[in-house]
Amino acid sequence: MPMLTINQGRGVAAALRLVALSMLATWVPIGCSSPVPPDNLPEPDPSQLILLYSGAPEYAPRCDPHGDGNLLWEGWVGTPGQEECEPCTCGPARCVLSHTVDVHSSSVCALSDLVSRIDPGSSWNGTCFPLPDPIPSDAYAFVTIHPPLVTDCQPIPEVPALRHTNMNFVRACGPDIDVVLTGFSRCYPPQPNGECWAGHEIQWEFPLYNDTRACSPCSCGEPSGGDCRVQTTLHSQVDCSEDLGTVLMSGLDKPLCTNTIQGRIGAVRSIFLKDDATCAPSTDSTVVSGTIEPGDTHVLCCNR
Repeated sequence: MPMLTINQGRGVAAALRLVALSMLATWVPIGCSSPVPPDNLPEPDPSQLILLYSGAPEYAPRCDPHGDGNLLWEGWVGTPGQEECEPCTCGPARCVLSHTVDVHSSSVCALSDLVSRIDPGSSWNGTCFPLPDPIPSDAYAFVTIHPPLVTDCQPIPEVPALRHTNMNFVRACGPDIDVVLTGFSRCYPPQPNGECWAGHEIQWEFPLYNDTRACSPCSCGEPSGGDCRVQTTLHSQVDCSEDLGTVLMSGLDKPLCTNTIQGRIGAVRSIFLKDDATCAPSTDSTVVSGTIEPGDTHVLCCNR
């Protein structure tokens, strides 16, 4: 079994003390200033209740679901660290189904010889689409099948958040709130003489920072890998029975004009055979504006 030397043990103990201190650095407890035993402290005025949240800003509940009129104050507490943004990330490229099939009277396959355009709509997901008016076999000679489209990757999110190392976001709300969530602490301003209240003997100090810094948008590189293919089948019957022919196309193909489809066209169906491509970020986000400045300091007596 490995053993620690005296110096190693001291190093571990020092590291543990540093971790403990960093965890306590967010809120600064200054203790209840009153020498009065907790049992003898007066009850607080319920109208002075302050609901306090501390944590990540994206999880902070709003003071008022219908507006911010119940917000008392908010900001950051802790020790500002190195100025940097969260890393950029990119979502996958999307394989998008083409929603049109063109039917032509000749091999030119141009708009000038267009007999009909089968268009289930941009929201079509490839399920069986019956034609309102089936196309007779003697009304066309060629059919143009369009390939699927591969979209660019998009950054998620477009503008990353600022990284707040060793800091927490705090929000103080008034008592007029519909639902008091368990994430809130119940607090009150101290008494005029600095003493706390019964049931709220823990006094905290919040030296706020006002942070207006913003990060630059992210961007993504070209899609790589993946597979975007669509198998399109035309059918004679409106219930997608009696296949007339199937065409398999990838996102790299050009529109295909073919005379292999013959017969009355009553419906169309497409099936995705895809594996979305991925992208790497093409830029890093940096802080481009704003400052972080010391703000007001608030002292509250809380229940925890």
